[in-house]
Amino acid sequence: MLVVGDAIIDQYHYIKTLGQVGKGTALAVKYESEEQFAGGSMAVSNHLASFSESVTLVTGLGKLETHEPFIRSKLLPNVTPVFFYIDDAQTVTKRRFVDSDLNKLFEVYFASEEPMLDGVEDTVCAWLDANLESFDVVIVPDFGNGFITQRMIDVLCRKARFLAVNTQINSGNRGHHVISRYPRVDFVSINEPELRLAAHNRHDPIELVSEAIAKKTKSDHIAITCGSKGVMFKDRKSGAIYSVPALSLKVLDRIGAGDAFLALAGLCVGGGLPSEVAAFVGSASAALDVQIVGNREWVGSVNLFKYMTTLLK
Repeated sequence: MLVVGDAIIDQYHYIKTLGQVGKGTALAVKYESEEQFAGGSMAVSNHLASFSESVTLVTGLGKLETHEPFIRSKLLPNVTPVFFYIDDAQTVTKRRFVDSDLNKLFEVYFASEEPMLDGVEDTVCAWLDANLESFDVVIVPDFGNGFITQRMIDVLCRKARFLAVNTQINSGNRGHHVISRYPRVDFVSINEPELRLAAHNRHDPIELVSEAIAKKTKSDHIAITCGSKGVMFKDRKSGAIYSVPALSLKVLDRIGAGDAFLALAGLCVGGGLPSEVAAFVGSASAALDVQIVGNREWVGSVNLFKYMTTLLK
């Protein structure tokens, strides 16, 4: 199994709100503690590691500040990283200031606004061209932070045996990053705002909009995650549409829930399981993930099987 995507260091700085400063309108806070997590494609790889004998991770690290020792320490033993090192850049870091209730007050990006792969794109494309066909399933969490270029996308769409993709909207790429960048995807997993942005369609029913995007990406399976409303999963081969409600009553932190869904639902579809099974497994994975702070832990097979058993009783 192969994961290709941005490496992201997620930092949580926990603070206590003190109120408005004495002079001015700024908000004063008191620093209490901090921790950081291996996010992005690294979190997706760890989610998959409990369900696969081996996972290969292809990602880019910035030479100015790689965070490589920390990243290696957080990857599970059966995740094999293939790092490409980018000049004049640092590994993407997102620092969030969080209160005691895990409300995110402010976020700081440490990342270049220029494409990250200048100088090494040829090397990455050559690696993908030579190795993609040896993997049964390729999962691409594309966060739009500069690692995945259009040339890489062309190779992925041309050579991957099974390709599952999420293109995530965030503050750094809003309006510039949509799933239609990919001319061929076997399984699309995006949320409703990402779907509607890709289709430039705000009002039509989600079933119609998802069909338009599935046609554009030549996808046989498309899942639209809708937060507290659950998931709509369409199997275009059979024409069936499956709706799964949100499966968690306890939500600590929504960061990473879509990544967990992509990983496990994509694995199910890529492994040939029925669409209704993929929708349920992905939804249960996301339900477990929202009970985890950041990417402090991963969705492991034992916890997932226990949780699904409880849900089915």
